Amino acid sequence: MAEYDLSQIKVLVAEDYAPMRKLLGQILFELNVGDFQMVASGKEAIDFLADYQADLLLVDNIMDPIGGTDLTRMVRAGKTPADRHIPIIMVSGETSKDLIIGARDAGVNEFLAKPISTRMVYQRFMNIIDNPRAFIETDDFYGPDRRRRQMRFPGLERRRAAYTYQGATASPAGSGEGD
Repeated sequence: MAEYDLSQIKVLVAEDYAPMRKLLGQILFELNVGDFQMVASGKEAIDFLADYQADLLLVDNIMDPIGGTDLTRMVRAGKTPADRHIPIIMVSGETSKDLIIGARDAGVNEFLAKPISTRMVYQRFMNIIDNPRAFIETDDFYGPDRRRRQMRFPGLERRRAAYTYQGATASPAGSGEGD
């Protein structure tokens, strides 16, 4: 696994459970993330994003009044101040198949099941950096390509656009970039 310097990355964490926010803050600190901010709900995240240009969102699924899945849908629909293409990692204690499919269909880039560790968070960051997925637009979806494997698709190609997020990037550790 490549090592990256994450000191130029800005992360917004939306998590309603204070001990989990603290843990995520400790993990981001250990990963040397340059700037991270914490909010307690999806609504606060939307308000905060008006003045904070995050490079990545870490969102809990279950929050009031706006949960992570709804927040993701709003970001992908362009109904928030955030870039529609911002990478989103959902962190959730609930890991039912329906919830994961719902999160994927809302447009999350990665899903992270609790309990979490620094290594697990780092792996999701690396997956976003090393394997960026093009954004796809259909009549009812806008977000990262839901197909993780390159497979032949026998049906009609209905996807209209491919876009690869070009936001702030992490540089390989020791490369001198971002130092």
